[in-house]
Parts: sequence; structure tokens; C-alpha cells
Amino acid sequence: MKELSYILANKTPKSKIRELFNLASGRSDIISLGIGQPDFKTPYPIIQGNIRALEKNITQYAPTRGNPELLQLLEEKVKRDNNIEVDWNKNIIISNGGSQALTLTFASIFNIGDELILFSPNFISYFYLGYFFGVTVKEIKRKQDFSPDFENLRKIISKKTKAILINSPNNPTGYVFTSKEIKNLIDIVLEFDLYLISDEVYENYIYDEAEHISPASFKDLLERTITINAMSKLYSATGFRLGYVVANEKIIDLMEKYHQYTVAGTNHAAQFGFIEGLKMNKDFFKDIIHNFKERRDFSYKRLKKMGFGVVKPRGAFYIMPSVEEFQITGQEFSERIIKEKGVAIVPGDVFGSFSNNTLRISYATDISLLEEAMNRIEDFTQEL
Repeated sequence: MKELSYILANKTPKSKIRELFNLASGRSDIISLGIGQPDFKTPYPIIQGNIRALEKNITQYAPTRGNPELLQLLEEKVKRDNNIEVDWNKNIIISNGGSQALTLTFASIFNIGDELILFSPNFISYFYLGYFFGVTVKEIKRKQDFSPDFENLRKIISKKTKAILINSPNNPTGYVFTSKEIKNLIDIVLEFDLYLISDEVYENYIYDEAEHISPASFKDLLERTITINAMSKLYSATGFRLGYVVANEKIIDLMEKYHQYTVAGTNHAAQFGFIEGLKMNKDFFKDIIHNFKERRDFSYKRLKKMGFGVVKPRGAFYIMPSVEEFQITGQEFSERIIKEKGVAIVPGDVFGSFSNNTLRISYATDISLLEEAMNRIEDFTQEL
């Protein structure tokens, strides 16, 4: 028989995160620190909005770009929360989660042979979308504190470079760009005539004195920034699979074309849940973010006490300790601790070329389970 997809067969391994979950399958003693989703319940108004839509038999195809009421609410949201001035009818499209928002972005701005630059470690999907669309992904190693290295960024830009991608707050490091870093990045984008892809799905998970800044809020960047976001993290609604993109009209038009011929649209009834979420006062999130900060502080202190090299994250709900002190790779640590102690942790090497000796720990789990997991990790490290 003729050859199947070379890219999928030879360039795209099965997800190591999923492999980790497969190892945990069937074991009741496993504590997962690998899952990238919040653990609080989706707010009731969102559930009710979805239910009411289904009761009204809203099960037909949704408008390709999304429900007009939802788009208008998102226009208000990005103006209020992100200081981005756009027209809902021209500059926003609803996607199947933040993941498809990324796919739409790659499909609409890249041609085969283009280059994308990102700071590494970074979210796993960015690398494989590069393979799917014939884009060369160049990694810039982050500094010791996971901050961006602009000096090396400038050196690596070539004539083929089309865009820079940032994810702030970041998965997996928890790093949040400072105001000064955003301005430095903007200068580079403008100097080299690049696009900027800004993945902002963790925008509400901010700690201490950190501040989330949307690059598209700067006038000179609005036309060349693709802002990606989703309802999943703020509302703990990952299964709703609803995200959105904010970009210039030409880019959104191209995204609509790709959307039409691939998935045709997004979950219609779920959009009514998103509508109700956007109408909610965000006060519901105050206790949640306070709780997540406590988990972050607890995780950081325990890991540091155990001897891990660790940077305190300023955003998202991940922490990325180094295992170098234990003379073991992240991959070996991950494989052994799930078998020997029943703790699922993602090895750092899945997030790029410069994180073989790290782990990604998600603290989006109940504090009692987090405490038990840390006790097991400590037992494991003492036995190494």
C-alpha cells in the first residue's frame, strides 16, 4: 500500500502527556500533577445557558464566525479587560478551544518555509503545528529565571522569519512578561516587520505584583498581533471547547475560510454558556485565584526544601523544577515516580529542546492531594 502521512507517522510522536495518563489508567492510587485544567466547578450560569439552548433545540450549525451576541460581548470584554479596540463584526472569530485558535493562526499567516520564533520551554502544540504547516520553529533558550532572551532573539531573526509567538502567563514555566519586556518585544516586531502571536489563555492567573499586558493594546501592534484566548481557564470549562481569536480583518477573513472547510463551525449550544459567562461579574474568581496562589506558594516552598532548583511562577498554574541536583533526567524521573510512588508528572523535555532536566508540575489540584503528592515526591527523592 502507498505511504501514509509522513509528517504524522515520522515527525509527530504520540503525546507523552497522554502516555503518562495511560500509565496511570486503572490505578486508584495515582495523584495527577499533569493535567492542564482548573479543578473548580464550571459556574452554574454557564451550565444553565447551555441547557437552555439545548431545550430550545439550538442544535443546528452556528454562524461560522460565531454567535453575534457572543462576538459583541467579546468585543466589550477585550476593550474592558485588555484595552484592545476592535469591531466584533470584523476582528473576532470563535474557535474550537484555544487549540484550534492556534491552528487557525498557523493556517492564515504562514506559508511553507516560513520561520516562527518562540522562547523555550513553551507549550507543546506550537512545535507540532509547525510540522503540520511546513513552518520552521526556532527556539530561543529562556534565561535562568525563564525570562525572554532578547539579545539572542535578535541574532536568530532571518529573512524567512514571519512571526514571534509568546504565551504569557506561560505554560509550562509560569513566567509572565513584564511591561518593559513587552515594549522590548514590540520594538523588535516593528523593526523586523513581523507578526506577533500572543497566546493569552492564562491571563486571569496572575500572582503577586505581576500584570497581564496584551500586546495588541499598543496601537502600532494592533494590526500585526494575533491574540488567542479561550473560555476554558477562567470558567473551568475545558470541555466546552470554545476559544477565540482577535486579529485584523484580513486575517480573520482567511481564518473564516479555513474554518468553513475544516470544521464548519463551533458547538452552537455551548456558545450560549459562554455568553452567560461573559455576563457574569468576575468576583466569583477572587477566592479561586487566592486558593491557587496558596497552592503555588506551597508547591514552591516544598520543592525548594527538597533540593529542586525552582523558580517561583508569577502566573498560570504550573511550576517547572529542575532535577539536575538528583542526577536524573526529567523523563526518567517522570517514568519512575509514577510506577514507584503513584504520582503523575510531565517530563520537561516535551516542552522543547532546553528542558530535558526539568519537570512540569500542575498545582491545579486540591491542596490535600497536593500535600500527599509532595510527600511522595520527597520520599522518592530521598531514595534516589
